[in-house]
Amino acid sequence: MTKLSRQHPSLGIVLFIVALAVVFLAWPARRLQSANFVFYLPNQRRLVPIWNVGAVPYLPVIPVLDLSGQGGMLVQKRNSLQMWFGGTRLRLRLNNDKVQIGKYEVKLQEPILRVNGEWLVPVGFLSSVLPLLTGQPVIYRAGNDRAFVGGVQPLTFTVQLQDVPSGAQLVVNFTGRVAIQTASTNGQWVIFLGGAPVEPLEQSFFFRNPYLSELRFDDQDGRPKLILTPAQQGLNFYPRLEGSGGSLVAQILTPPGSGQAASAQKIVRPGPSAQQAGAAAANARAEPARPVPPLPVVVLDAGHGGADSGARSRDGILEKNVTAQLASLTGAALEATKRYHVVWTRTGDSDPAFEQRTIIANTSRPIAFLTFHAGELGGRTPAVVVYSYQAPSPLPAPDAASQASLFIPWDWAQAGVQGRSEGLAQALQKQLAQIPGIVAAQWLQAPVRQLRSVDAAAAAIEVGTLSPTDDAGPLNQPDFQKQVASAAVKAVEQFSTTMKP
Repeated sequence: MTKLSRQHPSLGIVLFIVALAVVFLAWPARRLQSANFVFYLPNQRRLVPIWNVGAVPYLPVIPVLDLSGQGGMLVQKRNSLQMWFGGTRLRLRLNNDKVQIGKYEVKLQEPILRVNGEWLVPVGFLSSVLPLLTGQPVIYRAGNDRAFVGGVQPLTFTVQLQDVPSGAQLVVNFTGRVAIQTASTNGQWVIFLGGAPVEPLEQSFFFRNPYLSELRFDDQDGRPKLILTPAQQGLNFYPRLEGSGGSLVAQILTPPGSGQAASAQKIVRPGPSAQQAGAAAANARAEPARPVPPLPVVVLDAGHGGADSGARSRDGILEKNVTAQLASLTGAALEATKRYHVVWTRTGDSDPAFEQRTIIANTSRPIAFLTFHAGELGGRTPAVVVYSYQAPSPLPAPDAASQASLFIPWDWAQAGVQGRSEGLAQALQKQLAQIPGIVAAQWLQAPVRQLRSVDAAAAAIEVGTLSPTDDAGPLNQPDFQKQVASAAVKAVEQFSTTMKP
């Protein structure tokens, strides 16, 4: 009896440990949520499951690496994974935030995981590691569940809702040609988009309108589509393409003789989440006469990108990477204030044309436009210069037809907002000059190409020195880049409170 009494507690402890181990083994699987991540390749589209570990999105690394078709021998061990691409070895280590590519290491924002035998990498792997490993450009915008690989250039679009007799007219302007195929399901209208892939600037648009309540972009099955939710049942829907296939026009009308009529006062407001959409709908029901205005927009333009790497320093720092980092940090800091909505003109390592960047800027109707650059600014590093636009020669006086028109040539766009641009440049120079150790010259006027056609207060921020005869290490330091981003945010805040939009 005494012997059994001594063994019984030990058995209980063993059973408790086993049960606890089962709980911990099952816990990671329960905190994972799966959806699809869409990869657009030159000749195909591939779906890879995306896993949200807590609030961090992860991808299974082996299917991602297989997308390039360049992978070789694969060696898996308990705590490491190795794969060869030509003569280059990729090595991942469990619970480590560094990836080894040949002799170099790339730091990720989150550690590498292994769950149920699956190696997972954070989605930042797409922009920081995959292009280096495969030699292919990758366009990926943080927060989205899609990437464009191997030179695929996505289209973007803007949305307008207009009043027409007995209904509303939706106009979706794309940056290229599309094809459409329509369907109706579950009380919604679905417009399938053919042609080039699409990267929406906003995932959803919500309308306070008696005919249309929501437009949402979806491509979780690899097929891009617009899903429209009518505000009431029994409406007629007439979509068509105009402008050589670059503009979708859809009329949403009350059926003839139905006797339905409604006031079409509306607000078009981006809505990135279902929670925010529900809140907007609740506000609309509670206070129909007091719409919540959208946040003011700030457009950020990271200079160069893709095959155009811009300036290069002696130690190998590329202008396109510096500008992307500055724009990303500035955008994150602006969004953290919860007072601005940020739009980027380029995503990932891409190089949109000047015209495409201008379309994104002008259709967003921003209060400020900032373009980032890096170059030769003399002997001392770090340095910074702020520019506003000045035409290289006086613009011709507009004729009577131009003066009477609602439209002006884009080459004249800055002429009408030059005073605001100068105010923005002054605010930027003042804030940047306060960064310790920086050389900040007086702001200048120059014929900066990217500023010329922007119909908003616009300024260029150039950091340096970045030249083939000098090292540019300070420009690549996170502390310096965060200081520049913080100064830009303070300048935007100062400008927005002192200048009329």
